Amino acid sequence: MNPTTISLFRSFRSPLPEVWIHLTRQEHLARWLGIAEMELLHDGEFHLETWNGDGATGRVIAIAPPVRLELAWRPTALSPESHVVLRLEGDGPGSRLTVTHDGLKSEPERRATRQMWKEALAALRALLHHGTDGHEWGAGIPVTARATVSRPAPEVWPLLSTGPGIEKWVAHVERFDGQAGGTFRLTSKFHGREIVEEGRIEELTPEARMVLSWEWMGEGWGAPTRVEFSIEVEPQGASVLIVHSGFDRIASEQRLAARKNYVAAWPEVLWDLKQLVPPAAA
Repeated sequence: MNPTTISLFRSFRSPLPEVWIHLTRQEHLARWLGIAEMELLHDGEFHLETWNGDGATGRVIAIAPPVRLELAWRPTALSPESHVVLRLEGDGPGSRLTVTHDGLKSEPERRATRQMWKEALAALRALLHHGTDGHEWGAGIPVTARATVSRPAPEVWPLLSTGPGIEKWVAHVERFDGQAGGTFRLTSKFHGREIVEEGRIEELTPEARMVLSWEWMGEGWGAPTRVEFSIEVEPQGASVLIVHSGFDRIASEQRLAARKNYVAAWPEVLWDLKQLVPPAAA
């Protein structure tokens, strides 16, 4: 198996045509996956916001009712495009669904995507077998966000790993001790709210990776989460990946809201980073 591909299958008691409508019709998708709009034709657009706050836009690559749907899938405007295939087969009186998601860029993104589909398919099964709508899943899934910049990694790294660098694109830095074991305190406004985030640098590999404990203070989380900034060399520059995990450590009543906040926030700050880093001179 390609390390950037996931494949999951689930068997259902429901016949194939019934499962198909739950994969393609807006009112049925809303009962297990999220709010979706989809043009069911070749090159038709689709837009999705899952119940745990994730999103995707893309297009229909191919559709063969009621057995196959292929989608080009892009979580954010900055994300690279990946590829999803939903394939249905008869399974006795029931049916079998196989989900293949490929073109994922890294192992952290693969793990998060696998967990997303696993929990989403559990919600689909609960709906088909028991009539239970699934609107409360996925609060513990890591948030991943990626952007490519047109500068080499050594030039970009100081923006990720120093107080003056982080000040330019993440938040105002009140304190940032840029070494393993060092602490930080950031302040900013997010959607009109004054916020304070604090934590500690847990791991630091120069020009490659920094792992932070991370807590939004005053929100009643009960425990810090984990944020990893990493940078990868690309042919035309560098790719910056943020993986925010550990939401399952947060008090259950705060977990989903916390995750949704960072689903929105990390792509926004990566957009600021991308604007900050000018393309290399021709």
